[in-house]
Amino acid sequence: MAESTEAEGALEPTGRYSSARVYDAWYAACRGEELLEQPIARTILDLPLVLFRDAGGTACALLDRCAHRNAPLSQGSVDGAGRIACPYHGWRFDGAGACRDVPGFATESPAGGGRRVPSFAVREQDGFVWVWRREGAEPTVEPPRIPCWDDPAYLVVIREYDVECTMHAALENALDVPHTAFVHRGDFRGKESREIEAVRRRIPGGIEVEYIGEPPLSGATHDAEGRPIVSEHWDRYLVPGLAQVEYKTSTGRHLINTLPHTPVSDFRTRFWLVSCWNVPANRRDEMRPIIEKQLDTILGQDVEILRQQTRRIRELGGESYRSTPLDLMGPEILRMLRAAEQGLPTDTAPIDRKLVLRVF
Repeated sequence: MAESTEAEGALEPTGRYSSARVYDAWYAACRGEELLEQPIARTILDLPLVLFRDAGGTACALLDRCAHRNAPLSQGSVDGAGRIACPYHGWRFDGAGACRDVPGFATESPAGGGRRVPSFAVREQDGFVWVWRREGAEPTVEPPRIPCWDDPAYLVVIREYDVECTMHAALENALDVPHTAFVHRGDFRGKESREIEAVRRRIPGGIEVEYIGEPPLSGATHDAEGRPIVSEHWDRYLVPGLAQVEYKTSTGRHLINTLPHTPVSDFRTRFWLVSCWNVPANRRDEMRPIIEKQLDTILGQDVEILRQQTRRIRELGGESYRSTPLDLMGPEILRMLRAAEQGLPTDTAPIDRKLVLRVF
């Protein structure tokens, strides 16, 4: 029998998927302004959670299951004492998951008998409510920061997306330069080609790629005296789920996009775009709809290509990747996620690299 060719072998299901389950980590659950009087249901790594505010306004997270008869607490309400009440029999739980009231129970302390709901550490920071996914654990780090989100010098656009893909796929897409000339042709890049240098290095908690020699993505390419405008560009990844893209120009333009990613399940990811532009105050009303339209177009294209990629991977029974040196982020992101999943250090592998690539 003749040996199978590489192409024939590619037809075999691989059973490989780039999903990773990192439990000892912070994940964005919702924006702080969304969490008001009513509880919110969220799922992180297949675990249903309920978010609510206690009497002092502090955000809390519990397993979304009443200890009595398993009803979802997120379908209940929060009373005046900041306790969440089950919609089925009215049991009330505080922010630490302790049962504080069983309606009709007058002779025994409701806190006894194991009547607790698992609780999760929460931080409210930079406009988001973050949840530490490991139940009952003390966080070892603080949530990642989101620069400029409340800086009055910046125009800020925030969007939320629910995407059919692994978190790894969404992160790679957010930080992948080569795809922009094809998925976003004419809307982002794809107008002219140029060779630029890429320098990859490690940063605390993640990796960074700096692109040198790239022209400005939009607006003027020369200053008032005819000199070329120099653009600086960095893509960053922080374990497990933060992507960041930053641009600066020699004329003072600055854009920084921060994208917290949260794995809802192995093949579903929720992420937010926090896009901060240092647009002069007198031009914000004019620029906001232009920026919003551009961002909505670009992110909509990304969501669709990720959906198509995921469906083809699942139809064929797994991933089959062939990477090149141009894939500066994706393989290393997956390696770091796999290490974090096993509780291993994520920053031990040498990653420094320089290469010249052609962008369009």
